[in-house]
Formats: sequence, structure tokens, C-alpha cells
Amino acid sequence: MKIWVYLGLFVCLGALAISAPAQKKRPAPRPAPTPVKTFVTADERTAKQTASNQLANVSGYLARLTPLVPQLNDLATADKAGKLSKKASTDYNNARKKLLLQLNDFGIGLTNLETDFKTKPALGKYLTKIQGISDLSATAQDSASLGRYEAVREALKGIVQRLSDTVAAMPS
Repeated sequence: MKIWVYLGLFVCLGALAISAPAQKKRPAPRPAPTPVKTFVTADERTAKQTASNQLANVSGYLARLTPLVPQLNDLATADKAGKLSKKASTDYNNARKKLLLQLNDFGIGLTNLETDFKTKPALGKYLTKIQGISDLSATAQDSASLGRYEAVREALKGIVQRLSDTVAAMPS
């Protein structure tokens, strides 16, 4: 009989030992923090879209212009020295006028965009990123009229960089 009592006692202690870890409280999992949704104003949305469009236009034009810069510089030097034939000089001047017209069109759009950032309070916090694109555009136009196409390319690269920084900083 003692054996049965010891055996029963042993079984009860074993059951208690097994159930003890199950009774421990486990920490509740922490919920993941919910991301804060930023409110995007209509001015921000419109300005980001306009800046993205300008970025696409200028960077596309820069990609087409970059391989032509050495040839354009050579033509400008030859035209100033009077070494080009009349037809070649006419073709070069027509191409230069076309470039100036395109840069003027970019300048108008970029100046309007920069003015929006200066005048609309919701866009003021992004002004430091975009400020100066109208000056770079004017530099590109002046350089093109003087036949300094490397300077035109550098000014356009600066515009692309500032537009990229601005678009990246703005909320979606």
C-alpha cells in the first residue's frame, strides 16, 4: 500500500511539474507601430508632378545633347574662325537657334516652377532644393548663345540634379 501512495504522490508531483511552465505568463507581442501618414496638399501634389515632368524633359534633352557637345564646340570654333562653308555655317546657326529656342522654353517652365515654390507657403520647405534652377537655365541660354556648349551641358546637369533632389524630398 505504501508503494501505491508513493506512486500516486510521484504522479501528482510529476503532473504539477509539467503544468508549472504552462502557467507562466508570456509577454504579449508588441504591436508594430503604424506609420504616420503625411497629408499631401494639392499644391505639393501639383508641384511634384510639374517638377517630375520638367525633370523628364530636361534629362531627356541632356541625354540627347551630351554626345553632340564636342562636335558643337568644334563647329562653334570653326564658325568663329570663318573656316566653315556657307552651307555648313548656315546649318550650324540654324541648329544653334533651335537649341536656344529649346533652352528658352525650358527656362520659362523652370522659372514658373521656381516661382511657385517661392510664392506658395506649402512649398516653401522645398525651396532650398530647387532654388537656382532659373539662374542655371539663364546660364545655359547665355552659354549657348556664346557657343560654349560644355557650359550648357553642365548647367543642364545642375538643373537635373536640383529637380531630382526636389522630387525625392517631396511626399508622394
